[in-house]
Amino acid sequence: MVECMEKIIVLKGIAVPYELQRKNIRRMNLRVHRDGRVLVSASRDTAQWEIEAFLLGNADFVLQNRERCLKLIEAGDGISAGKNRRYEDGDVLYQCGKACRLCVVEGRKESVERIGRVILVTQKNPSDADRRRRMLEGYLTQCCLEQMEEICERIYPVFSRMGVAWPQIKVRSMVSRWGSCQPKKKIVTFSRQLGETPPACMEYVAVHEFCHFIQPNHSAAFHQLMTELMPDWRQRKQLLNSRAWVDVGET
Repeated sequence: MVECMEKIIVLKGIAVPYELQRKNIRRMNLRVHRDGRVLVSASRDTAQWEIEAFLLGNADFVLQNRERCLKLIEAGDGISAGKNRRYEDGDVLYQCGKACRLCVVEGRKESVERIGRVILVTQKNPSDADRRRRMLEGYLTQCCLEQMEEICERIYPVFSRMGVAWPQIKVRSMVSRWGSCQPKKKIVTFSRQLGETPPACMEYVAVHEFCHFIQPNHSAAFHQLMTELMPDWRQRKQLLNSRAWVDVGET
């Protein structure tokens, strides 16, 4: 059983909330989530002063990564915002690595459409934030599904020659992973948030997941196959995970 507690520590003059998890582990672990949350895991018999000393010793790591994550959220990065994402008039959303401004207007016929670099949401009641969230998440899911289906159709011929049957393509909200493959069920699922990333990143994830039909784990053989099919996959992966396309400056 995991025991969870909410704590606060001051790092270089900044009060930082963190979640402390006590469980059956040998070493302390530290992680900064995409939404800026700080998580510390420690054994049940680790003294509180040891945990605080551990955090103080990693103060630069915590503060730098937390600041970066919060800037990405502020810049409109839905991957970092996760389930707490808000969709307000004037917000920035990303599609295919490009920043788009959200514009909310009142109208009889509700709709979501992209016009250049503007995503226009028409609502009967613009103050209904829950309705707007459902509309936008449905729109973003459909956009991502169309993008990933097109990419998968483009890369599929090489996998078809390897004996891979065409799988069912799905999209759903996932903030902890970009995609998943179920070889036995012939299903590939992509994160809806992947639709925010540049096409090179979406292509990388598609090839990665399709390679799992040949190599179900991340063995040396898997990485060799990735290199054969996409020689620059490491650079694409770095671009994807760094989220370097997100503009954290003034918008």
